[in-house]
Amino acid sequence: MVHFDYSDGNYMIDFDTGNITVFDFDNSCFCWYMYDLENLWTHGVGWIQFEQDAGKQREFMDDYFNTVLEGYKSETEIEDSMLDKLPLFIQITLVENIVDAFEVMRNNGEDPACDEELSYRIKCLEDDIPYVGFFHEIYSCDEPFEYEVRNI
Repeated sequence: MVHFDYSDGNYMIDFDTGNITVFDFDNSCFCWYMYDLENLWTHGVGWIQFEQDAGKQREFMDDYFNTVLEGYKSETEIEDSMLDKLPLFIQITLVENIVDAFEVMRNNGEDPACDEELSYRIKCLEDDIPYVGFFHEIYSCDEPFEYEVRNI
């Protein structure tokens, strides 16, 4: 069983005790633990997305994710061979995000449209750019996770 939406908005830290309370389990399901870790990695980028220095971005993300892994592994065993697949799980979630965006448009009776954020996601998928482009030249600290609008 995984949370499937485990990110900064879905837990509280008691800074006096260090205890973490996790909530918002409405998306929980039986799945690979890597989806929880993918979600934590992807949302963790938000802490450093405006940093101009790519080296500092990478250093922060390495430290952040090592801390996440330490806590996660204290509760659940996860093999290193699965951790090596983190970029794949990020790409799979990228596909889900793209499909979800178009599904929401359809369900709202909207014509399909591709704004800067959706264009960015599609470009990362098309060009097989790992880590949602965060460590790639496509990424801009001034306009995080945006790319030129596409005509559909």
